[in-house]
Amino acid sequence: MNKAYLMANFHDWVCDPRLELAALRQFIQDPSLIGSAYQGRFLVWESSGSHGAPGVFVQDAAAMAVYDALEATRRRVPNLPLHLLDPWGVLDRIAFVGATNGHFASTVSVERLRRLNPFLSRALQGISFLQPLPALARELVSFNPRVITTYPSVAIMLAEEKMRGKLDINPREIWTGGETLTDAMRTAISQAFNAEVINSYGASEFMSLAFECAHQRLHLNSDWAILEPVDEMNRPVPIGQVGSTTLLTNLANHVQPIIRYDLGDRVSIASMPCECGSVLPVIEVQGRSGDLLHLGDRHGQAAVSALALSTVVESIEELVDFQLIQTAPNELELNTELGGPMVDEALRRAKSALDHYLTSQNLGRTQVSCNAARPSVRGRNGKTHRVIGIPNHDLLQWLA
Repeated sequence: MNKAYLMANFHDWVCDPRLELAALRQFIQDPSLIGSAYQGRFLVWESSGSHGAPGVFVQDAAAMAVYDALEATRRRVPNLPLHLLDPWGVLDRIAFVGATNGHFASTVSVERLRRLNPFLSRALQGISFLQPLPALARELVSFNPRVITTYPSVAIMLAEEKMRGKLDINPREIWTGGETLTDAMRTAISQAFNAEVINSYGASEFMSLAFECAHQRLHLNSDWAILEPVDEMNRPVPIGQVGSTTLLTNLANHVQPIIRYDLGDRVSIASMPCECGSVLPVIEVQGRSGDLLHLGDRHGQAAVSALALSTVVESIEELVDFQLIQTAPNELELNTELGGPMVDEALRRAKSALDHYLTSQNLGRTQVSCNAARPSVRGRNGKTHRVIGIPNHDLLQWLA
């Protein structure tokens, strides 16, 4: 199964007749309802659409109980004595830095916890990464979090601000997820903040797929989720080999069953157990990499999260398929394989949104061009990436 097929047959997919796609889409259009229960009993979130058309995912109380339990019992806790004194984290200040204006899984989860626990409402805060970097830094300094949870590319951006002396905070932990965290990224983030970096792996289709142990290896929650790395023909690949894609089965969600679902990530399952002693299998994820784009010219550059750029374009609902390519240090090209008058209008609005965002980041000199009916650039594995930046070495040569 894949997301496009299931969303096109939503009525036949869900197992509760009260769940209608049109009503759910209307619900997630209202930002004031983020974290609240649909019909008083369901949690609803949308995928970002990083692997194609956005999806709508519904969880009942039983599924949320599983996700909560996995977060509470399997996320690594570096400072165990402090955690035992404060198991709910009410003495901590945790900042989630992400897209806070949409019904995304992480944002919904944060707001749900704030609604459920009045103590957490003061200790847990969502901060938008779409605002100008100086404003984001000021908000973080004002909140002074002890823990930051965000995407690796955003953590790198904050680390660069910290190294420049423009972010006066000293969190003891940085939790990352949602993108590939490389060893180089982990080192840079850890050194900038003098903090421990703890990674996890999840998806809109299953929030808590894997957590990192003390050996910095991801352990799959295989008692609640099944991952099958497969080749181009959906045939299983040998243990230890990276698949072309991965099929997910969610054993917790019974209201919207996800069975052998094409997740789109490239995953391998290790053949040897981890030195930490856990019986849960070790996985390595090579998908969903979030690049950090450096935009500007010889007079000045700034780092911009590819995820932030993608989120801006995704605000235009008609552009369910697009690709944003950096063609020069100060040039971006927004392409879509779609065509027609409605698409042309959607591209115009997307360009306006990008121009506004880039101006807010002091990158108003960056030019954005748009093209309809333009085939996507695909990688060697056949997958498309929403945002493609210029490699740093090519960028330096360009500016030389």
